Amino acid sequence: AARATRRVAGVRPAVASDDVPEPEVAEAAPSEPLPLGSNLSDLQAQLAALSAQNAALLDDIDKLKPVEIPKTAEEQAEEERLAAIADPLAHAGLANPMGLETRIEPRVLKPGELLIQNTENDIKWPTPDENPPFYERAPYPAPLPGDGDEEAKAAKRDPNPLHVVHVTAEMAPIAKVGGLGDVVTGLARAHLDAGHNVEVILPYYSSIEGKVTNLEHVMDFDVSKGTETEWDGVREVRLDAFSTSMYTGIIGGGNVILLRPASKEHSNIFIGGKIYGGSYNELEAYLYFCRAALECMRVSGRDPNVIHVHEWQCSAVAMLYWDLYHAEGMLRNAKVMLTIHNMDNTGECRQEEFIATGVSGEEFNTLEKAMDERTIGHNPERLCLLKGAIVYSNYVTTVSPTYAKDALGGGGGFLNKTLSKSRMKFSGVLNGVDEQIWDARLDPFLPCSFKPGAMGGKALCKRYLQEGLGMDVNPDKPLVVCVSRLVPQKGVDLIRHAISHTKDQGGQFVLLGSGHSDPPFSQAAETVYKRDKDVKLLIFYSDQLSHLLYAAADFVLVPSMFEPCGLTQMIAMEYGALPIVRKTGGLADTVFDLDDPSKPYDDRNGFAFDGADNYAIESCMNRAFDLFKHRNVDLRQIQEKVMRTDNTWEKAGKEYVRLYRAMQA
Repeated sequence: AARATRRVAGVRPAVASDDVPEPEVAEAAPSEPLPLGSNLSDLQAQLAALSAQNAALLDDIDKLKPVEIPKTAEEQAEEERLAAIADPLAHAGLANPMGLETRIEPRVLKPGELLIQNTENDIKWPTPDENPPFYERAPYPAPLPGDGDEEAKAAKRDPNPLHVVHVTAEMAPIAKVGGLGDVVTGLARAHLDAGHNVEVILPYYSSIEGKVTNLEHVMDFDVSKGTETEWDGVREVRLDAFSTSMYTGIIGGGNVILLRPASKEHSNIFIGGKIYGGSYNELEAYLYFCRAALECMRVSGRDPNVIHVHEWQCSAVAMLYWDLYHAEGMLRNAKVMLTIHNMDNTGECRQEEFIATGVSGEEFNTLEKAMDERTIGHNPERLCLLKGAIVYSNYVTTVSPTYAKDALGGGGGFLNKTLSKSRMKFSGVLNGVDEQIWDARLDPFLPCSFKPGAMGGKALCKRYLQEGLGMDVNPDKPLVVCVSRLVPQKGVDLIRHAISHTKDQGGQFVLLGSGHSDPPFSQAAETVYKRDKDVKLLIFYSDQLSHLLYAAADFVLVPSMFEPCGLTQMIAMEYGALPIVRKTGGLADTVFDLDDPSKPYDDRNGFAFDGADNYAIESCMNRAFDLFKHRNVDLRQIQEKVMRTDNTWEKAGKEYVRLYRAMQA
């Protein structure tokens, strides 16, 4: 038999090189034809010989077959991605409304048209035992841009665009831990839509590798980075030119600049399985990042109108900008804004640690600059990076007016003095909701879309969730949802009481979230509520599932002990779910009680309580349940009303532009 040289299509060869010889096939020895005997034994012998030859040939053919190597996880994921593109309908688990085609093609929507117009019969209803789970079905194809979209965008563009550079540790959706990432992406996108030139400088965490669109390596450049040691009373400072790599790309529709050490072998900075999840020293890493961000602007020729820094991680940018880069003429144009998202973390730093920026911390360790007054008289006295940024920034914002008021009234802790001195350049600006992500009319993760005036899809979403989680499928039970980190700040004791109270009142409760206070919830999920048809405690986080929860919910619970702004209550309104909140911070600025006569009726949009005890939350929830059970028509009207509330980033973005221009003036 001749040697086979053709490879079998669709099967990868067992070796990568063509230099490895193919297996030799032994040539079958020619068989002498047996004379036709006159008896049966001769015929049987001839048949046995032919069978042996056939078996030998089959063995030789098997030796020619390449070994099939199991597909890697990456290859399987790529196959699934291509399959979802080829047939998104099947992967989304949605029946075809027309019953004719097997594919859903992206389409241009008319103004106000619902993305997903399924009826009850069109939906492939989920089951609790699906693997993967029902909420991981592939999303519905996004709509195509329409002819009028560009004209609408052009009408919103600012005739005098600004160049804004954000410096941040987080950016949604891929480099996000909390609300910081949502804020940066939402604000950047709003300003891009308004025609401004917006860039975001972000650490290039190893955990986001492969997730950045249009990634391109631009250059490597040196950043001054120091270490300070003391031995036997002698201090030694060493400054190095630390090689840093600059990349550009797109995250969440926005332009990003990613920075990291050029050599992974010589530094583990930003290497880890998740954001803030590495073995590196975070303080050292972010001090280096602050210097690298400014140096990147200098060497790449960027001199923006605004440098907008976020939280303690990027606070050193404000300090270094004015005392080094602007003072020495390296960057001349920018004014600096600081946004404080949460005053719990202030960035405590020893003087010698600040040398990671390449600048001695001694220059900033005074009461007028960045000294942490809590450490006066200590040995050594320390710096507070957030204080330094407050002092050095041209303007300081926090994420809601009430949180700003609380900070000036004592809620700012030891920073109260610094903020009070800076009160003329300090205010609260409410965050917004990114309607490109959170919109019941266009959400691709829902089984059916809905909007004011066409609310039928909300009831289908509720049933879809009940079916998928194995709950009692009953539209007459009020559904309370809580999507939250399980930490003390979020009112975990009140959440625990709300779960049992909801069940006692004949309602249903779904919790989605995790955190260092989640053990009691995990235990309850495996014991008391393991087979409960009305309570589901999901101690993890899934972004896709959160979309479905908001859409299905009648009420969304946010009982925070303190809340700088909060996005949950505003997202809930986008889906016609009434928020039940504790009146604090941004919750007090966005949720106005339906029974509060001091507020205009049109502004009332939820339920709010003041206390922090079980009676306070029970009384508030009882009013919500009463509305659901006895005033259902009123409830539907209120749901449509809250969906029309303007909580968009477009509104918040205009206020930030006003402040940017005031800084320039």
